[in-house]
Amino acid sequence: MRKKSSNEALKSLFVMCFFLIFASFLAPGVLDIWASTQKNDFRRDLAREWSEPIGDLSRKIKFDEIRDFSERIIDTSPSEQMLEPLVKQVLIVPEESFPILSIKEAKEENDSGVKATELKSTSSSIENLIDLPPSPTILPPQITANAIAATTTTTTTLVNPESLAKIRRTATVEDPLRILAVGDSLMLDFQYGLERILEARPDVNIEGRGALGFGFTVPYWDWEDDVIPDYNSMVRKVRPDIVIAMIGANEFQGYAIEGEDLEPGSLRWSEVLTERANDAISHWIADGAYLYWWTTPKMSDPSYLTDDLNSIWHSVVSDWYPKAEMLDSMEVLGDEEGKFRWNMKMLDGSMVPLRKEHGVHFFEVGADALSREFEEILEKDGWVENLLPVS
Repeated sequence: MRKKSSNEALKSLFVMCFFLIFASFLAPGVLDIWASTQKNDFRRDLAREWSEPIGDLSRKIKFDEIRDFSERIIDTSPSEQMLEPLVKQVLIVPEESFPILSIKEAKEENDSGVKATELKSTSSSIENLIDLPPSPTILPPQITANAIAATTTTTTTLVNPESLAKIRRTATVEDPLRILAVGDSLMLDFQYGLERILEARPDVNIEGRGALGFGFTVPYWDWEDDVIPDYNSMVRKVRPDIVIAMIGANEFQGYAIEGEDLEPGSLRWSEVLTERANDAISHWIADGAYLYWWTTPKMSDPSYLTDDLNSIWHSVVSDWYPKAEMLDSMEVLGDEEGKFRWNMKMLDGSMVPLRKEHGVHFFEVGADALSREFEEILEKDGWVENLLPVS
């Protein structure tokens, strides 16, 4: 019996080793990425001792060319058309020159209707503007603007108030609001609450796409070949009115991308996150959706630099205004001062666990509280009416 068990164990070990070696030969690039993402200590050295000779041998045998040729034969489906990413709007500021009028001449034009003489910008005219007498004289709008300018050349920013408003529609039962939820495992927690709270409404549809283990700096997915096409595909299929995002659980691990270590909190870490956050947003809202990005919740371990991370999110999202805005998750998950808390006080006074034992993720009570808060925001912003769910 013991000999038979030993043979079975050896057989299983042989099969696992065979598949490990075979897979390494088939995908040397993936093997290199795996090795480079290991912690920068003996583990990365050990992984490279395996990946480098296997990769060199695989490339000499040209396994990758055989694999690519096989994939082309198998995949005969037409390629999907990519949505063009949205480009951040740049406000064009026209530059106009205005004549400088003294207050006396402006008053004369106001009283008699006689056109005032154009004056050059001088120190005396500026002094006249500064020492305004307490007079009830009301100047015409065009004169007031010219007088207050007080410079030879004035830069005027023309902003259409309508462009600053959120582009929205009010959902109906016949045409429900389409919400796409994206992010990492934090969004996985959140989206289950969204489904429990908001999908009870007949005027809202939720499509949850949170991914376990995902992160902008997690190199297990190729950003250009996997992540961006996936975002593009889901937006094209869902056609969301709203995209809701929460991400950050895996941005503090000190991963390496293409052999480059990204130390959390470093300048390079911030640069990569900023670039990828902008890239992600350009695809999330490519079809005209509005983005609500929730801050990364504070965590029990202070080495998780959530304040640094959220400063990046705030900076990026502000660049996409008025098509996106930030929402503070700690207004719901935090205490009265917005700090981390383990438990949440219920209406009946009882205390229930809010955060899971590692202090990163939150329980259902937290997801439901965030979802109720989000429902109120949707009602306030006009996306949905105060409609009681159908039982």
